[in-house]
Amino acid sequence: MVGRRRFLTGAAAALAAPRLARAGAGIEARDVLGNRVALPAPPERIVLLDATDLISMAALIPEPGARLAGWASVPRLDLGRADWLAPEGLPVVGKLSPDTVSAEGILALSPDLVVASAYMLPPGGSVLESVLRAAGIPLAWTGGHDRALPPGDKLDRAMGFWGAVLDRPQTARELAAWGRARFDAVRAATSGPRPRTYMEIMSTYDTCCWAAGHAFWGGIFEIAGGHLLEASDGWGAKLGPEGLIAFDPEVYIATGGSFAPELQPGIAPGLDPEQGREGLARAAARPALKDSAATRAGRVHGIWSGLATAPLMAPVLADCLGAWLHPETGANLDPGRTLAALNDRFASPLPGPLWLSLDAT
Repeated sequence: MVGRRRFLTGAAAALAAPRLARAGAGIEARDVLGNRVALPAPPERIVLLDATDLISMAALIPEPGARLAGWASVPRLDLGRADWLAPEGLPVVGKLSPDTVSAEGILALSPDLVVASAYMLPPGGSVLESVLRAAGIPLAWTGGHDRALPPGDKLDRAMGFWGAVLDRPQTARELAAWGRARFDAVRAATSGPRPRTYMEIMSTYDTCCWAAGHAFWGGIFEIAGGHLLEASDGWGAKLGPEGLIAFDPEVYIATGGSFAPELQPGIAPGLDPEQGREGLARAAARPALKDSAATRAGRVHGIWSGLATAPLMAPVLADCLGAWLHPETGANLDPGRTLAALNDRFASPLPGPLWLSLDAT
């Protein structure tokens, strides 16, 4: 067994899981969108439509797999070689988009709670939402895109929801306060001119240029003191190479992962950092970036996608951005120390690399 403790699932996990509240004890929570969620008892069969919620659960209870009946969008979790963190044998009810989610597959699992992100289940009257409500299955959202909140508010709401649902309210409050303190520290350390920054949300070697949007990314770059090239008001959009060349970014940040290594930089838990840097160099060598100020100055960086998709990882991302965008005033920012503090909350820690710089020094 790798790591401090394996996440359990199935009958063995059900026996091992502690009962978090008395039978029949009611639960009331607010999800990230502000919806009231009332449950007759602590949920024991949760279906995650966005697998990245496992990160929030894992920081609150040692065996989150014991509370799960199924999940979707598993590649979004992208644990790399830390696959021991994922519960074994969970039924999969969907892939990477809302149209792949199976209502029949969810109903067959008899869940007592379904938790979604706006990415995997856009709120506001979808067929799946109607089916779940007609079946009397409580539904909650823990994330959005076009309706994204500032990072601190999103962290407060996401952890507040999971703290109530998992009967760990005090721990959830502590984690949210810790995250807000990190945001404040980064904001205080990032003064001076705001460098022009290109944040690429889908970094692939054969295409360009998927630029971050304001609603989802603007808040974290405001904290870190960057002038973000915004492709849209929402999550992001594709720009023409000419637009990126005209912007001439002073800092380039790629997004990598463990899947499709032939197409994107390999940055994810447990992967080889040197191979990840080779991927960063390849991404920066594309025609729209090769002559940019960022590439000429060696200000080329990359992140694991999980730093952006899981609310609890946002303080680590903020530390990375602050140090990269303001290397002088942010010299004391240490994302490694921030990750270590977060890893202390997990039964099995997340190994690096979760971020990389082309200049290894």
